[in-house]
Amino acid sequence: MGAGSSEMAFRITASEQLKLPLVKTQPVIIAGAGLSGLTIAYELQKKGIPYQLMEAAPQAGGVVKSLHIDGYELDAGPNSIGATPETIAFIEELGLKNVLMEASAASKNRFLVRNEQLHAVSPNPLKILRSAYISGGAKFRLFTERFRKVRKTDEEESVSSFVNRRFGREINEYLFEPILSGIYAGNPDDLSIKEVLPMLPGWEKEYGSVTAGLMKNMKAMGGRKIVAFNGGNAVLTERLFSLLTGQVRFNCAITGITKGATDYIVQYNENGHTAMLNADRVIFTTPAYSTGAAIASLDISLSTALNNIHYPHMGVLHLGFGAEALEKVPAGFGFLVPHAAGKHFLGAICNSAIFPSRAPEGKVLFTVFTGGARQEKLFTDVGTEKLQQTVIREFMSLLGLQTPPELQHFNEWAKAIPQLNVGHAQIRQQIKAFEQQYPGIQLVGNYVTGVSMPAIMQAAKGIA
Repeated sequence: MGAGSSEMAFRITASEQLKLPLVKTQPVIIAGAGLSGLTIAYELQKKGIPYQLMEAAPQAGGVVKSLHIDGYELDAGPNSIGATPETIAFIEELGLKNVLMEASAASKNRFLVRNEQLHAVSPNPLKILRSAYISGGAKFRLFTERFRKVRKTDEEESVSSFVNRRFGREINEYLFEPILSGIYAGNPDDLSIKEVLPMLPGWEKEYGSVTAGLMKNMKAMGGRKIVAFNGGNAVLTERLFSLLTGQVRFNCAITGITKGATDYIVQYNENGHTAMLNADRVIFTTPAYSTGAAIASLDISLSTALNNIHYPHMGVLHLGFGAEALEKVPAGFGFLVPHAAGKHFLGAICNSAIFPSRAPEGKVLFTVFTGGARQEKLFTDVGTEKLQQTVIREFMSLLGLQTPPELQHFNEWAKAIPQLNVGHAQIRQQIKAFEQQYPGIQLVGNYVTGVSMPAIMQAAKGIA
């Protein structure tokens, strides 16, 4: 959902703007028909508040995209949902209870790769101490973490800085780095600890120890069900879209916004034609770079900050295997690959182990992720086609598979997941100041709300 012809829009003069068609004031304009925009529109509709939903793409759904090929169900975006009770209640409200699938018991098993082997891992420090995955020296650092000095300053710190300080380099490289690659495709040297793992510095401050805080909060951290939809996770966004009765405009991107006498003047490009309309409220759910382009005339500093949020290049490779893989693959959610392992991919989800209906009976479906903040140069250095073949070769070697996949499907995201790097707290402050200066404009993209589907839906409901 890019800004489309934003550069063209900002070259239009004031006199030319007066010649553009202008319609009566709209109560609410929502930019972006992804999960956030659709949820906001649905919630406003329940309250009887009129809205217009503008989407730059030719269809709704954003990054939630499902495909069906030869009996396999593929999700090119989010593959599962760590659902809260509120998430489940919302899904049931939408009438989707009958197509909601809960993950198998095997999904609790998680693996990390080291020395060409898959190692079962657990978030419990005591189980990590018994694991062969990390060295004796790293185990000693983990065990003695509770005796280390507490950092007094509240200055924003990177994940690597925090973890190296509390646990040492090996724990950072072989535990935290692959886990954060699995969530954000990020680089721990850049990611802000307060943004991506805020509970850890909180525990350090409250308990004087991260491990002590983890043990005290272990039970409270559980309770989320892993769920997905029979038919692919796009079932959720398709259902939301089908329930909307307000106006939804596709191939329609907001390219600029200015302050009117009592409302806002929104400039947009729809199917190649530029026009304007007035709005009391404008809610941006679009990616940071699109929102940044649209608000440039109001706040160039915030616009620049949003444009600078990094969205790394990523690839999602679906691989379907026959019966041979059933015997080779350990039952579990999947595995993550530390950057230090030197592979061309970040990890893989075993979709058919979590949700058996994702693959035909007797077959196995994997979703393999490549690229991200530390590997996005692979797309240019290696090339997309060669990269896929390299990933398949490494993947098969790791699992001991001999027979090539019967299904191979690749989705490429030029701008994937927003990186909540050190400095993001300042961007949040800029957004807050901007919204105070321009009441009626709200920025709620996933760079604000968080990237998980439950976080996006909960924030959208709060906005409405």
